[in-house]
Amino acid sequence: MGSLKNGNPYFHSLIQKKITIKSQAFFSQMVAKRGSFGLKSFLLLFFFSFSTYWSFGQIWEENFGLFEFDCFSQGTLANGYNSGAGAWTVTDVNGAAQNGPASNQWYVSNSTPGDPFVGTCSIDCGGFASRTLHVGNTQGVADQGAEYEELGNAIFFNTNKRAESPVIDCTGSFNNTVTFLYGHNPGLIDKCFFSYFDGTTWIDLQELGTPGICAFDPDELIWDQVTINLPASANSNPNVRIGFRWFNDDVETNAGLRPSVVIDNITVDAGPPPDLPAPAFSVIDGVTQFCEQGCVTFLNETVFDPVFSTGPGSATYAWAFEGGEPATSDLQNPSVCYNTPGLYNVTLTVTDNIGTSPPFVQVDLIDVLPCGPNFVIEASTQTPCANEECVTLSTDNTTGNNIDPDSWVWTFTSESGFDVVPAVGPNPTVCLNEVGFYDVTVQATDDDLTKTAELENYIEVLDCSGPDIFFTVSQQVICVNECIQFTDQSQTNSVITEWNWTLPGGQAEGETEPGVSTQQNPLVCYDVPGSYWAVLSATDAEGPSARPDSILITVDDCLGAPEANFAASDTVICEGDCVDFQNQSIGLQVEFLWIFEGAGPNGQGISTDVEDPQVICYEQEGVYDVTFTVTDNINIPSTDFRPMFITVEACENPPTPRIRVSQDTICAGKCVDFFTESTGQNDELFLYEWTFAGAVEGSETSNLPNPSGICYNETGSFDVVLTVFSPTGLDSTRVFESVVTVIDDPICRPEIIPNIPDTICSGDCAFLTAEFIDADSVRWTIPGGNPESSTAFEPGLVCFEEVGDYTILVEAFNPSGAAIPVFQNIFVAERPPLDAGPDRTINAGAVIQLTAGLGGEEVNGSFLWQPFDLVDDFRAQTVTTSPDETTQFIVYYDENNSCTAIDTVTVTVNFIAAVGVPNSFSPNGDGVNDVVRVLGQGISRMEFKIFNRYGQLVYESNSQSESWDGTFNNK
Repeated sequence: MGSLKNGNPYFHSLIQKKITIKSQAFFSQMVAKRGSFGLKSFLLLFFFSFSTYWSFGQIWEENFGLFEFDCFSQGTLANGYNSGAGAWTVTDVNGAAQNGPASNQWYVSNSTPGDPFVGTCSIDCGGFASRTLHVGNTQGVADQGAEYEELGNAIFFNTNKRAESPVIDCTGSFNNTVTFLYGHNPGLIDKCFFSYFDGTTWIDLQELGTPGICAFDPDELIWDQVTINLPASANSNPNVRIGFRWFNDDVETNAGLRPSVVIDNITVDAGPPPDLPAPAFSVIDGVTQFCEQGCVTFLNETVFDPVFSTGPGSATYAWAFEGGEPATSDLQNPSVCYNTPGLYNVTLTVTDNIGTSPPFVQVDLIDVLPCGPNFVIEASTQTPCANEECVTLSTDNTTGNNIDPDSWVWTFTSESGFDVVPAVGPNPTVCLNEVGFYDVTVQATDDDLTKTAELENYIEVLDCSGPDIFFTVSQQVICVNECIQFTDQSQTNSVITEWNWTLPGGQAEGETEPGVSTQQNPLVCYDVPGSYWAVLSATDAEGPSARPDSILITVDDCLGAPEANFAASDTVICEGDCVDFQNQSIGLQVEFLWIFEGAGPNGQGISTDVEDPQVICYEQEGVYDVTFTVTDNINIPSTDFRPMFITVEACENPPTPRIRVSQDTICAGKCVDFFTESTGQNDELFLYEWTFAGAVEGSETSNLPNPSGICYNETGSFDVVLTVFSPTGLDSTRVFESVVTVIDDPICRPEIIPNIPDTICSGDCAFLTAEFIDADSVRWTIPGGNPESSTAFEPGLVCFEEVGDYTILVEAFNPSGAAIPVFQNIFVAERPPLDAGPDRTINAGAVIQLTAGLGGEEVNGSFLWQPFDLVDDFRAQTVTTSPDETTQFIVYYDENNSCTAIDTVTVTVNFIAAVGVPNSFSPNGDGVNDVVRVLGQGISRMEFKIFNRYGQLVYESNSQSESWDGTFNNK
């Protein structure tokens, strides 16, 4: 019945045979068929009819089939016999040397029926028993049952043959046994052996015993049962076979038939399954709590099946160490290190020749404590200029258990790996000159541990050889539909060759695209209210600028009228002194008009250019009016008139320190330029002394009139003190409070506005762009693209070949840190498998259909054929055409406005000139052959005339498309 197994390869189901109940009617039938039975046969059949067989773990069975009523249809050789459990074979052992021409044979039949009981006698053909395997002679009527011939004539009956079972699959079975019923009573040296095949070699496991012959019938054998243990090589062996080898050497002198061997009801059973490995382990020294960077060795204590397992030496081990290094191992007793504090599980799974164990997990076995220095690293700048700036690293905020100051070791490694700069000490200063990113590795030791931190791409060295970018605007606050003049004031050692303005919300005059300009000084108009950052970068002979400049533009909707108001720095001054005026009006203001009586060369100063006029100087003693008018160009102007507001006396005052700054609010790490605008009678001879609170070390003071590049690293609002020394000895010092405000918050970090398509077809390329606001450097990571990465602000054309979903990462950096990274998904779609079909060849005038296929895929898009005028429906999937000459047809397929495919098919036209006219037609109006015309092709010019029998011309034509309907003079 073949191999019987359940889902578990090591446990076999209990197989219970059904109870077979033979009815009395069936019994009577058999008696009638067979004739009379002896009491022995009757009792045997009656008892067997109500027997139940149980077999535990049975994996194979052979009972040689059911009863055959025809006792004369015997002689079935065992070789090739198959009852459903597989085909048997018979092998001549040692060939012809031990098998004579009339050697005995192995048969399968009911000549000696089966289904017997131990101690009972075999019977002749009959009854309702099954077939058996037996050795019979070949003389007379073949297969006369379990009887063999032994005459002492070696040329006839010497026999050495083995009946071999089909392959028995013992996969997953262990302790296998073979049980069978048999009868056996050979001669003195004639034998039958139980044989076993392990997939390679046959061996005789056991000689069958001799239960003997029946006392009342010497031709019948007594049945016995034997169970034989299969060797260990049968365990889980898919190629097992069993067999029975019969041997008689023809040297005895017994003549006639003698009982041989009969076999029935063979079963192969699996014994109890072996045990899977039982994983267990411990830590060798028992210490499971330790500092980070500590290591442990695990002791494998797995228990294996003592009988069947090949043991720990040949087993395989699968360890998983949560938080460990390595994270996995296949060693029997691995060593593992832990570098990160936390509680960690350890899992072990073991596999031996029996199978694989369930995972054994010890939860929170390893407790790694935080030890060693806790690094907090700060840099004076993370974006120094190559060959211009050095970087100072600070570890003042690093914590630890008594850190050794001499243990600090640093390594700065460039992207290429060519520039490796070492340093020592807690606060080293290094100069890094290779453009690009540097990884920083720092190591320090405290009383607990030596630790190392790796800062990837921590410092970016910029190429600052390009122009220094700076620009001004005519106004930062305007009304909707007004324009701003941008003025480039960038400085360079060579000549700027390219300007790149990013102008969101604006339209530059002379540019076709909104939001951008390549002019040096564009005039930009805005028509939507909002706040917009304008950004300028430029390129000179040395390359692109490292740092762009930006200004915030505010576009107001200009609703409500302003209210004029102003203030002045002084109202009583000496001759030659100057006053600063400040607009304090409320509401939106667009135009300003200042009138300063007594000021200016003609004593009547007027200003319309600025909102807050500075340095309005008065040369003559007197009392003067000031008038200020402001308007929004919508409502009535507002005026603030102050009579005798300024008093000018005949005296000499100390100089008036005045300053101007390039920026009053900066991000940490940025720099400011200062300019003196001090006034006095001898300002050309002034000397200056500046003090900059909060500036970086080395730049806190200056004696220059216009000091530049004063940098601030610390956040806060800082004062500036300016002392002006006059040649007359009248010196003046002024404290300008909170001149520079240094901030370090997210507003200082760059901003990224991506412009990346969400879908592209495989094999296509796309321009990836983004608007970077206040970014000094950028980095693109483009998986699936070519190129896969870029540090350019615009990586340009990027191509995608493979279909798939990819996530593009865009990053931007400045001294205040990194922008919020942008993750943009892009789907690379597969082009539809469009196929316009094979090229075709037709004869001129023939009509042909062309079909665009999609490889069996469903049509979810639209088709377009060209040339349009040569097909009947250029938007159909199948078109009809009849070209006059060889033509290449192009078909486009657009799938849901996603990917477009294109293919071509060429229709070759064979031109065959022909001409002919039908010899008859039937103009009766039935729609069939109602007209006659010239037929054929290749006719470039023709004259067609039809005459009646009287020679009259009844029809003529010069066009092949015209025809005659059979009428003449309307008849």
